[in-house]
Amino acid sequence: MPGRRKIPSLPAAILALIAIASLAPTSLAQAIRNGATEHLLIPLSGQSQPLTIDAPDQALSTAADAQGHALKIRARIVAQAADLPTISAALIAAKSALKPIPFTAHDGDPKAGRADTALPGFFLIDGPSIRSAATLATILRADPRITDAFVESHPFIPRSVPTDPGIAQQWFYINPVDPPATINVIPAWTAGYAGFGVVVGVIDEGFNTLHPDLSANYNASVSQPDQGAFDHATSTAGLVAAVANNNKGGAGVAFNAQVANLYYGFQSDNAAAFLFHNETIGIKTNSWGPLDIGQIFPMSSVELSALQTATSSGRNGKGEVIVWAAGNGRQNNSDRVDYDGYGSNRYAISVGAIDNTDRAALYSEPGSALMLVTTSSYDFTPGSPSGIYTSTGAATSGAGDYDPNFGGTSAAAPIAAGVCALMLGANPNLSWRDVQHVLIRTARRVNPAEPGWVLNGAGHWFNDQYGFGAIDASAAITLGLTFPLRQQERTFTSAVTSVNLAIPDNDPAGVSSTIAVPANLACEHVQVILSAPHSAIGDLRITLTSPAGTTSLLADTRTDPTAGYNNFTFTTVKHWDERSHGLWTLKVVDTRAGNLGTFTSWQLKIYGAAPAPPIGCAADWSGNGLSTQDIFDFLNDWFAGLGDYNNDGIINVSDIFSYVNDFLNSPGC
Repeated sequence: MPGRRKIPSLPAAILALIAIASLAPTSLAQAIRNGATEHLLIPLSGQSQPLTIDAPDQALSTAADAQGHALKIRARIVAQAADLPTISAALIAAKSALKPIPFTAHDGDPKAGRADTALPGFFLIDGPSIRSAATLATILRADPRITDAFVESHPFIPRSVPTDPGIAQQWFYINPVDPPATINVIPAWTAGYAGFGVVVGVIDEGFNTLHPDLSANYNASVSQPDQGAFDHATSTAGLVAAVANNNKGGAGVAFNAQVANLYYGFQSDNAAAFLFHNETIGIKTNSWGPLDIGQIFPMSSVELSALQTATSSGRNGKGEVIVWAAGNGRQNNSDRVDYDGYGSNRYAISVGAIDNTDRAALYSEPGSALMLVTTSSYDFTPGSPSGIYTSTGAATSGAGDYDPNFGGTSAAAPIAAGVCALMLGANPNLSWRDVQHVLIRTARRVNPAEPGWVLNGAGHWFNDQYGFGAIDASAAITLGLTFPLRQQERTFTSAVTSVNLAIPDNDPAGVSSTIAVPANLACEHVQVILSAPHSAIGDLRITLTSPAGTTSLLADTRTDPTAGYNNFTFTTVKHWDERSHGLWTLKVVDTRAGNLGTFTSWQLKIYGAAPAPPIGCAADWSGNGLSTQDIFDFLNDWFAGLGDYNNDGIINVSDIFSYVNDFLNSPGC
């Protein structure tokens, strides 16, 4: 190889590797803010080149070569050699590891792939930063036993804001009224992220696939035949992936993604849509649901099972990302997304609406199941300054029509789905749960001075009107590029707890019941399965309080004549990342006179994972910083039957040994 030189001695190389491994990367956003670009000589495939690196201490960065051509570079080295025993020892000393390049065999069935061997002679080495990877590749390349060693890179074309004539009306990209009140997608576009390679399934009806602003991004091979003439899908699909720079209309959030046409209807139709081509379709967006009249509407078992399958097996096991409109029933019917089994199912990202000045839309349903909000109209008045501009037109023609007055959470959901497409285009390794974590961690807190914001026990702000806040596309991509993938999902399911107490009529004291949770999980979705026969459940106010003291409002006073809750499932995301161990209390209060009922029973389900960075160290039992007090707190809980530290379902002395080991080593603290 050109430029190869002999290193003085292997021990010197080992010392250099150890020094390299000690370099700690900073965040990409911080590096860019600090103007931390550097000129470095990078061993690339073929030869070393001087590059200008935007974030040399990050594991992934944009860069430019001497001619000004843009490229992306990551801290992964490809090394080629017949055998690397000595170098392997050096890498072990430097706390680096060799990885094979897996070779997948199919056995004649394209869906039966198995990674059962590796590409011979090649190894991958992941470094903590581009700077360290460049130094390590230089050392390896100088060793005569190494055939090749280079840092991975690929060219890309930075993109600018689309030039379509309708862009000026798409204020959710560039907002002249309130500049921060956007989805902050422009930096993502200019960095080259536009959803390339991602397919978004639009579950709707009336998709004009001939629309000139959609046809080029329409994927017929993974679409169902359309079942309706209503033109709603043309508008929602346009917000996801309307073609950019074609001198027509506006542009979709992920204008290089593809859209597939799927339809909803009867329960089995919906289940089929959830499962349709889930190996190819990475995201499915839903701008439909039950009537927004403030009454409970559970999801059927077949639909729920299909969603579970889509998220467990879709995208080769990483799971389809499901996005759902939160609903439009707040203003007229005091509706909450919590009553809707579709918008509040645990597999979905439930999305509400804010307008071009960050106000909560008049119609947008609040709730403890509401995860996020994004841009849409303030109301449904034609000509509203916050109307959403998107494609429309007769479903049977190629007319290229546009609607400046689209809105509702029907618009918010596909905009959110477009952001998810940008995320998966940037990092396709993100699972459906990773996407939710990233969106929550990067959400913009809307109107911080507004009442209703609560800091949960894990340090996340939450407001029933806004969820965790407004979606920030560029922040989500920045974090998603390097986000540590979540551990395997773990579940705690309590026994069904019998209460069998009359609910005092029109009495704020109500009835409470408590379930002790021994499992040490970092919460994601928390569910309550409630049975409470009552002659008018709209009289009932229902709350769930976690061990951290955070209270989720699951149901509030409204008009709902349904005769009781019968194993109805409420879902809340408000306790995200809180520790599960401790006492969870459900309270049912009758707020009106005249109707009677009984709190019969309830069950608690907690979905999450073992506590791990970036949540914090597992030994920080109380979640407020590691101290000796955590030892006493843990032992108190252990004696009370709440100390299943290793999450094996059994509380015994092994939990104490595991806890003490983690406390002494303080992982992640």
